[in-house]
Amino acid sequence: MKPSETETHGLIAAFATPEALMKAAGRARERGFTRLDAFTPYPVEGLVEKLGGGTSRLPVYTFISGAIGFFGILALQFYSVLIAYPIDVGGRPLASWPAFLVPGFECTILGAAFTAFFGMLVGNRLPRLYHPVFNAQSFSFAGGDRFYLLIASDDPRYDRTKLRRMLHRLDALAIEEVLE
Repeated sequence: MKPSETETHGLIAAFATPEALMKAAGRARERGFTRLDAFTPYPVEGLVEKLGGGTSRLPVYTFISGAIGFFGILALQFYSVLIAYPIDVGGRPLASWPAFLVPGFECTILGAAFTAFFGMLVGNRLPRLYHPVFNAQSFSFAGGDRFYLLIASDDPRYDRTKLRRMLHRLDALAIEEVLE
């Protein structure tokens, strides 16, 4: 009994070299596939671009949260010495801004680091203890010598038979359906 496309997560193909994976990813993008993912034993340069990975907004959010941290602690310090506790010590000015730069720097780093860390977790949908690709029998990182391309079944151009033919022509070592 063949699984229906509703319970199929996609089609995964194993390739022997990163070059073959890059070629298959490029061909899939040329054919209009947009829901692609790749699994490799080590980073492959240029693969993200071939898969159609966009730019992240995380650096912008990190910068904004760092600025909020800096100006927030600066406002808190100015409030505390000018409004809440205006204590004149030896005729010095109440708000001596050079002393406020060190806590400002620290809160900039703290705000940016928290945003970068939690943004990375949210952006990568982590922690994720299960992925449907683990159901594929040919998928194994134990050997570390295969490069996998996954085309999701919710892709608008997904057609199981045509996709199998295309991947077979691209010298895939194994082609397998991934069940949910």
